[in-house]
Amino acid sequence: MQIFRNIQNLFRFGTSRFDGPVLYGIFLLFGMGIVIMYSASVIPAEREFSDPNYYLNKQLLWGALGIFSFLVFSQIPYQFLVRWSFLFSVLSLLLLISVFIPGLGKSVGTSYGRSFNRWIQIGGVQIQPSEFSKISILLFSSYFFYNFDFKKVKWDRKKITSVFLIFVTLVLIVIEPAFGTTVELLLVLFFFVLLAGFPMKRLFILGASVLPLLVVLVTQVGYRKKRLEIWLDPYKFRFDEGHQLVTSFRAFFDGGSLGRPVGSGYAHRYLAYSHTDFVMASFVEDFGFLGFLFFLFLVIFLLVRIYFLLLRTKDKLGFFLGSGILILFGFQTILNLFVVTGIVPVTGISLPFLSYGGSSLITIFILFGILANITSKENLVL
Repeated sequence: MQIFRNIQNLFRFGTSRFDGPVLYGIFLLFGMGIVIMYSASVIPAEREFSDPNYYLNKQLLWGALGIFSFLVFSQIPYQFLVRWSFLFSVLSLLLLISVFIPGLGKSVGTSYGRSFNRWIQIGGVQIQPSEFSKISILLFSSYFFYNFDFKKVKWDRKKITSVFLIFVTLVLIVIEPAFGTTVELLLVLFFFVLLAGFPMKRLFILGASVLPLLVVLVTQVGYRKKRLEIWLDPYKFRFDEGHQLVTSFRAFFDGGSLGRPVGSGYAHRYLAYSHTDFVMASFVEDFGFLGFLFFLFLVIFLLVRIYFLLLRTKDKLGFFLGSGILILFGFQTILNLFVVTGIVPVTGISLPFLSYGGSSLITIFILFGILANITSKENLVL
């Protein structure tokens, strides 16, 4: 009986400063990520660097920095971060511009004849500014919208500057290009506008008016048009650009119910980006459909738990900011899963806590550190 009481106490809100189930959940996700990322990265690391532990060592380093960032941001009052969000947004804007500066930005060519300008190369360290821009956009836009009254709107210089800053940031992310990140941030902004009280009917009309632009961006831009063709018939391109998606399908099929011996599957040897954007395919190949269900259960549990914590926040600003983080985490996870299962066309978006990559891992740890502060015991109504 004492065991059941301890479990019951664990799931009660406000029993400790930071919510235990959420903390355990995110660190369990990160631990799962280390295991599967290592399994998926051994062969490419050996092939590219003659060191099977190359990606593991780097991910452990990024993870240590991420956990440190989580601990730091969980102690900083979110009101302080929001107060300085304009400065953070300007710095983020400068970083986004720097990816186009020769010698600082790193340009990568593609088979579609398009160059991607998503990274900054400083020594041996590669940074992706669009990932960190998620933090600044969330902080700045949550502050902008939480006290925005659409019924009594007065477009002064401050509001116009704020909208312009958000708009320019999104444009820079689009032209890098990082289309998946842009869609993520647009969804968060849509949600903030809805929370701020903008009439839902007008909001959907406004959203519908943007759809033609999105269609043009998808169908008339070379590499996106090609991705759309591959998505519609991946087996037609299975020996070149469609190989990635077809191999992902095979990984899900080969995994079966319980998975294969860890690291022995076809996808581990031949799936491109098996330890980054397509890490879930490697996960299912190793741990099967039951492992996939466990992952889904853990993510859904986190989403529901955080939602109920946010309902108990004392102030509107905390609810806005925390909801934005929740939407971003949930949508990024869903979008990645939709990509690897072929529900939507391939787009470069990582799986939170599981995919290899320093910028994305540190960013998600920072966001959850801010969320931990928002939902800390002293900020909840219990």
